[in-house]
Amino acid sequence: MSPATEELYRTVLSRYPDCPDLPPLPPRAARWGEEEFELFVSSMGLIFPTGQDVSPVDVEEVTPAFAAGEKQSGPVNIKGLGSSEACLVIPSQIYMEDRAPAGLNMESILTKFDRCRAAALQTICATNLREMADGFGVGILLSDLCIIIEAEKPPDLISAADVESEIDLPKLPLVPSRQRLVDASGATACSATFGQLLVDLKTTRLSMNQDAYNQLKLPCDRIFGRDIPNAATLAVREKLAVKVEQKHPDQGRPFTPDSYFRGQYVVAPSDCDTYNTLYHPKVPSVCEHACLSTGQKFCCETATAFFSRFLSPLPPGTTLNVHMFAETRGDRGTRCLYILEDEDKSGSCALCAFAVYGGPLPGSLYDEEIQATTPKSAMALLKAASSGAWGEPSKACPVDLRKVTVKGKGDHHPGWQLPVSPVH
Repeated sequence: MSPATEELYRTVLSRYPDCPDLPPLPPRAARWGEEEFELFVSSMGLIFPTGQDVSPVDVEEVTPAFAAGEKQSGPVNIKGLGSSEACLVIPSQIYMEDRAPAGLNMESILTKFDRCRAAALQTICATNLREMADGFGVGILLSDLCIIIEAEKPPDLISAADVESEIDLPKLPLVPSRQRLVDASGATACSATFGQLLVDLKTTRLSMNQDAYNQLKLPCDRIFGRDIPNAATLAVREKLAVKVEQKHPDQGRPFTPDSYFRGQYVVAPSDCDTYNTLYHPKVPSVCEHACLSTGQKFCCETATAFFSRFLSPLPPGTTLNVHMFAETRGDRGTRCLYILEDEDKSGSCALCAFAVYGGPLPGSLYDEEIQATTPKSAMALLKAASSGAWGEPSKACPVDLRKVTVKGKGDHHPGWQLPVSPVH
C-alpha cells in the first residue's frame, strides 16, 4: 500500500479504539478508499470489500472471509431463494475449537454465530449497527436466544462446515434471526434462534420507526427473492409468521424440579462486551460457573439445549445471587432453570435461563420449560425461595414445586444454614 493509503487506514482505525485484532489486509486493499476501510473495520474484519462496488446484491463479492478458528472455503451464496427458508450460506473450513470435552462449546458457537449475523446484516441489508444508530437513532436489542444441539455426535475436529443465516422482518419492531451450523454431509450440527427488537437509543423503548425498518426489510426481501407481492410471497410471509412464534413441543405437564440450589456469581470483565454489559455468547458459560458455585457439577455433562432471556444490563462487578431449580430424575438429562438475581436490587431477576445437561441427543426443549423462563415466573420463584413455600403451579408461576427438596452449599460447605434464608 502507498503511504497515503496506510495513513487512511490508521485514521479509520482510530475511530474504533475498542476494535479487536483484525485479520491481515488483502492485496486489493491498496485500491480501497475511506468507505471500504470503514466497512472493513466496523465489521471487525468480517467484510472484505471488493475495492469497487459494495452492493449487497452480489453476495459472492461481499464475503465475510474471517471468523475465529476458520477460513472461508467457498463463495457466500443464497440458499432457498424465494422461500421461507431462504438464508445466507457462509462456507468455511473450520478448526473445531468450538468443541468442548463433551460436545460442542456453546460459547464458541454463539460467538461464531454473532460474527456471522453481523456479516449477514451487512451483506444482505447493506448496513450495520453503527449506520443504523447514526442514521436513524435506533439499535437492535437481543431479547432472548435459544440454541439446540441437533447432531447425535459433534463434528470432526477439523471439518468443512457452513453457517446458514436467516434474517426475517415480519413486522415492526421484530428483527428475528436464525442460524445453523451445517456439516459437510448437509446435516445440522446445531441451530440457534435470536429474538431481536428494534429500539430507540434515546428513550430505550421499542422503536416504531418505519424508515429504519425499511432500511433492513426492503433489501432483505429483495435479496431473498421475496419482494414481489404475489400469492407465493404472501404464503411465504405466513410461514415466516409461524416461525417467529418459535413454538416448542409440549411435554404435557409443567416443569417439575425436584431440587433447589443456591449460590453466587460475580460478573467478570471478560464476560462483558464493548457496551459494558454481559456479552450474550457468554451466558451458557456464566450459568456453568453459577452451577459450580452451588457445589453441583451436572453442568460438566454435555450441554444439549440452552435458552435465555435478557432482562437488564449486567456490567462487570455485578454480584448475582444464583437460584437453580433442577429436574434431575428421569432419562432426559438434568434440566435446570436458572434465576440470576441482582444482589443490589432485592428480588429483581437480571437474567433467567434454562439449560439441559446430559441425556439423549439431539437435545430438546419443551414449551412448558420456555414458559417457566419468564420474568413473572422468576419473580414468583424468588418469592417461593424466600418463604420456603413450595407449591403447585399457578398462572403467575407455571412451575410445579411440590417435589422440591432444598439443597445448597451446606451439602458441601459446613456452615451454610438451611432452610434458605429470605432473599436479601
